[in-house]
Parts: sequence; C-alpha cells; structure tokens
Amino acid sequence: MKRIYPFIIFIYLACVTAFAAAAPKGIDSLKNRVFAANGHIKANDTITVNNLNKLADNCYESAPDSTIYYSDLAIGIAKKINYQKGIAAAYVNIALVNSFKGDYTTANTNYKIALHLYKQINNQFGISEAYMGLGRVQDFLGNYDTAIHFFEQALAIRIKLRKEIDIADCYGLMGITYDNKGKFSKALDYYFKALIIQARLNEQLAAADNYCNIGVVMQHLELYSKALDYFDKANKIWLKLNDKQGISTCYQNIGEVMMSQKNYPKAIGYFKRASAIYHDLGDEEGISLIYYDLGLYHYYTSKPDSALYYLNMSLQSASKNKIQYNKAYAYVGLALIYSLEKKYDEAYKYALLAQHTANNLQSLNTRAEATLQLSKALAGLKQFEEAYAQNQLYLTLKDSLKNDESLQKLLSYNMAIEFENNQRKTSQKEEALVQKIAEQRRTNIIAAIIIVVITTMLIVYYNAKRKQLKANALLAEKNKEVLIQTEKLNELNILKDRLIGILAHDLRAPLSTLRGMFSLMADKDITHTEFIDMVPGVFGKLEHTSDFLDTLLFWINSQVDNIEDTTKSFCLCDLVKAELANLEDQFKLKNITPVNKVGPGHMAFADPNSIRIVIHNFLTNAIKFSYVDSTIEISARMENEKVYFMVTDQGIGMSAEQLNRLFISKVTSHIGTMNESGTGMGLIFCKDLIEKYNGEIWAKSILHEGTELGFALAAGEAADTTPNSDQLQ
Repeated sequence: MKRIYPFIIFIYLACVTAFAAAAPKGIDSLKNRVFAANGHIKANDTITVNNLNKLADNCYESAPDSTIYYSDLAIGIAKKINYQKGIAAAYVNIALVNSFKGDYTTANTNYKIALHLYKQINNQFGISEAYMGLGRVQDFLGNYDTAIHFFEQALAIRIKLRKEIDIADCYGLMGITYDNKGKFSKALDYYFKALIIQARLNEQLAAADNYCNIGVVMQHLELYSKALDYFDKANKIWLKLNDKQGISTCYQNIGEVMMSQKNYPKAIGYFKRASAIYHDLGDEEGISLIYYDLGLYHYYTSKPDSALYYLNMSLQSASKNKIQYNKAYAYVGLALIYSLEKKYDEAYKYALLAQHTANNLQSLNTRAEATLQLSKALAGLKQFEEAYAQNQLYLTLKDSLKNDESLQKLLSYNMAIEFENNQRKTSQKEEALVQKIAEQRRTNIIAAIIIVVITTMLIVYYNAKRKQLKANALLAEKNKEVLIQTEKLNELNILKDRLIGILAHDLRAPLSTLRGMFSLMADKDITHTEFIDMVPGVFGKLEHTSDFLDTLLFWINSQVDNIEDTTKSFCLCDLVKAELANLEDQFKLKNITPVNKVGPGHMAFADPNSIRIVIHNFLTNAIKFSYVDSTIEISARMENEKVYFMVTDQGIGMSAEQLNRLFISKVTSHIGTMNESGTGMGLIFCKDLIEKYNGEIWAKSILHEGTELGFALAAGEAADTTPNSDQLQ
C-alpha cells in the first residue's frame, strides 16, 4: 500500500490549492512573466528567480522533470546576482524531485545545501522546509526515528511562525512516518490534526493527501469499507484537480483492498491503471510497490512464475532506490512463494533478509510477517527446533500486534467519529448562519417593499413637479439652440456678404482695368509702347485674381458631399518644390531666399491637391508679410505617426489680437510690406481643408519678428505615390 506525501508548500508557493482548470493558466501566466516571445529570459533579477521557483513548484505534481529544468534556471540566475534565498528554494525543489525519483543520496545533499543557505540568512521558514525534506529522505530510507526528529524540529519552527497550513503539512508527514513504523494510533492522531486544519482552510489538495493516508491505516486494520470511503474522498478531489500522483496512489490502494477481498478482476484493473501512471511519472517508490502487488496478484491467481518475476522486479527497484520498507515486503513475498514451491533454501534466504530489514525498520507488522516466513522455511528444511522458536516469536509479535490493533481500531473509530462530529457541527453552524441570513433577507425585503411604496408616492409627486421644470428647461434649450443657429446664420451671411464683396471688388477691378486698357488702345489714346508698359501691372492683378478664384473654387468643391475620395500617401517635398517654382518671381521681387528643409521622408496621408492649396497660401502669405532681402524657412518633421509642416518668415508678425482672429470668418485683410492686397480668406479655406483630413492647423507670431504657419496630418507610407505634374493642375 502506498501513502501519499503532502506536497510541501515552499517559500514561493502560491497556487498549491488551485483547481486543475486554473493551473495551466497560472503556469502560462508565470511563463509570460519570465520568458520573452523569443524564449529568452526577460531579466536577471530576484523577481525572475522567484517566478521560476513558483513555476517549478506548480509543475511538480504533473511534470517533475519541468521542476528540475526551471529550478536549474533559477539557480543559474540567483548565483549571478548572489540571491541566496532563491538558490535555497531551487535546491529544495530539486531535492523534492530527487526523492520522488528514488535518488535519496542526491536529495539528502540538496536538502543540506538548502539548509546551510537558509541558516546563513536566518530564514526560519526555509530552515523548516529543509528539515521537512531531510525527514522525508530518512523516512524513505527506513530511518524513522531520525525522520521524526527532523519533523519535530520543523514543527517547532512552524508553530512559532503560526503558519497553520504549514503546521498541517508537518502533521501529515509525521503521520506517514508513524504509519510506516506500525504506530497506527499516532499516525491517525497526526492525520486528523492535519485534516482538521486543512478542512477549516479549504485546502482541498492537502486534505486529499490525508484522506488517502487515513484510508491506508484503515486498510492495515482490515477496516476495508472505511478504507474505501477515505480513498474515494481523496480520489474525487484528485480527479477534479488532475493530480496524477494522487490518482495513481489511490488506484493502487483500492486495488489492494479489492485483492484482500479476493475480487481479483477488479484488483488487476486498478493495478494496471496505477502502474501506467507510475511509469509515466517516473515514480520509483510507486513502481516498486506496484510490482509487489502484481507479484501477490499472480500468486493468488495461480501464476507462481509471474509472481516471482514481479517480486524480483519489486526487489530490484527497491534496492536500486534504497527503499527499505519496499525491500522488506519484497523479501517476504519471495520467501512466501519459494516456501509454497518447496524451495526452502531460497525461502530461508529471503526470510532472513526480510527479518533483518524489518528489525532495522522497527516495524511490528513487517517483523511479524518476516518471522512467520522464516518459521515456515526452517520447518521445510527440517530444522524444527529453530522453526518452533521462530513460530513462538511470531505468535508473540502477532499477539502484540493484535492487542495493538484492537486498541488502534478503537482509537481510529473514535477519531473518525470525532472528526465527523466536528464536520457535522461545522455544517450545522453553516446551516444556522444560512438560515439567519435568509431571515435577515426576508426582513430586508419587507423593509424594501415599504421603502418602494413610499418612494413611488414621492416619485409620482416629484414627476408631476418635474414635468413643469422639464418643459421650462426644454423651452430654454430650444431658445438657446435658436440663438446659436441665428448666430451661425449671421456668420454665414457675413461670410456670404464678404465673398460677394470680394468677388465684386477683386474680379471687377482687374477686368475694368483690362477693359479700359483695351478701350484706350482701340481709341488710339495710348501708344503700343505705353500699352506694353501697362501689361505687367494688369497681368499681376489678373494673376492675383486667378489665384484667388482657384482657392475659392477648390474650397467650394471641397464642401460638396459625396465627392470622390482622393486621399493617398504623398511626399510634401514634391508639393513644396512645385510651389517654390510657381512663386519664383514673387520671391525674386522682394529678393527673398526660401530655405527648403522638407525631404523625401516627410510623407503625408491626405488629398495632395488640397494640401498644395494650403502650402501655396502659406507661402504667399509669408512672401506678402516678409521684408525685402529676408528669408523664409520651409520645414517638416515626423513624430508620433504624424507629419508636421511649418513655414516661418521674418516679416512684420502679428499682434495677439490679430493672431486670435486669424482662422475665424470675421477676419479682415492687411496689406503686405510692399502694399500687397489680399482677400483675408485664404487661411480660413486652409483651416477647412486641413481639418477635413483630421489634421490641425496653427499660427505662431511675434509682432515685428515674424510668423510661423503650420499644420499636422497623418503620416503616409513611404511609397512612390507622389502626384505627377498633371495631377497637381
């Protein structure tokens, strides 16, 4: 029969009671904290070491090899940063797996390393963990008194620290050791102490371990129905949490009960399921015990050769891994079968080995079984006096065992009844609390109904009053909307009047001039030379009027809904070059030097024709208000997936009042440094065009120092999407 060792809660353990559904998620979360997308560790720090140790802890129940892997990583990083606590915790994790796989020498060494490190930093809980691990190793090796000494040291520390769940773990391990010694009453005492704490704290996984171990004691005492009850309680939790170690242990123990009840078909089914999981996990103790059970099964089903095969396999495994308890039972099994096969020399050899091992273990039950087989072997060898002596010793041990068992059966019943009574009292308290809560809820419902009735009456009155206030508020809101609409309409009328005035003035003036000039020429009032002299002035006015019409018509077109979407990526540098070429004469007229800092990487995403109009207006505005022999800087930058464009001049600048009214419909035009006139509408159109493409426009200016006009648009992709010369017309 196999006991289940409680899963020790290490310093970094956080998820020992998590449900199986949550465990993978917790492991994935820890992996994401530790490893980058490329599989490399994110950082070499204490947090990473702690997370690796948590990851190792979480993997122990289902993937012990992963525990070794993550612990090795933790040690490597912890040594680099001299983090002793992290190193010690990793060694405890590794030692736990060493014990599980039967490598007790290495486990003992690793626990001692951890103990030394914990003592150096005076980590009391860590010291208790190392003592617990050393006790487990000694228990596996059959040194039960030494194991109990280590457990008592750990328990004393944990009681001082007042860590209840860790105290319960210590009780559980001490129960296992007393169980192995055959001291079932003490074992049950510690098991139930642990179980009471775990039940109160709802530690399901730890409670399952103790349910199973109590079932093992009941199995020893031949209380099979109770044993099955406890195994069933444990297995329900393990199946829910997908704890493979627990499930395999439960299958084996249930199989042994079935075999004791001579239900061999059911027994072999459980043994096979347990064996498959043991081999999958590499559980050496479980493998050794299942071979022993399979040997007995084949003996009881009249297959002595197979029985010997499996018992020898059990002995080899127990010897290899130094599991003294399993060795003793393997020797007893071999002695039994060789006696039945009348091979008394072999039976005698194994009976002596069994007795010697059992005496070292100080296990009363094992000593009795070994002595019985030695008596039978000696009788078969016709050494009757010695056989009689051994038989008398067996009877003495058996009587002692029976007396002890009777007392232990009584104690086990009393303990089980006491535990069940405690559970019943707890349930009754919970039921009383639930009933009290229900009564309070009913009282609350009645009070709530009264409040609702009163509230309803108040609401009816309030609504009657509120309707009038709401009607008044609605009327006021409508009046406010009317005022806002009136103001917007007035602004539109002002804009309309302004546009009409501009059209009347700016279109009529150059046309009248042109008509007058041609009239004079037709009447021959001016000479051809005089006509030629007048042409540049008239052409300038026509050029200004044409530019204004282009801007106005493009803006009007942009206001029309459902026009074709011409948005695309383009380079601002191409638009700037085109506009600088178009305005070359105006730059030369004032001897202004344009400084172009816009490069091929300054990509925007909008309609290039719209942005060309904006850049054109920025440049003509800068020329208009710049002094002779000055410079105009055109620049751009990429930032936060946007492109920023600026035109900066060294002209007359603007006052704060002018700057605040620059982009509103009531703007008035100002003359330039060479008395250039304008409409005052260009920047208003620019604002509409930029905002249409979710951009922003701004102006910065200092009076008598210069002005910066700029806009920001979404950045475009670097591709050959620059509009050609035909598209820019």
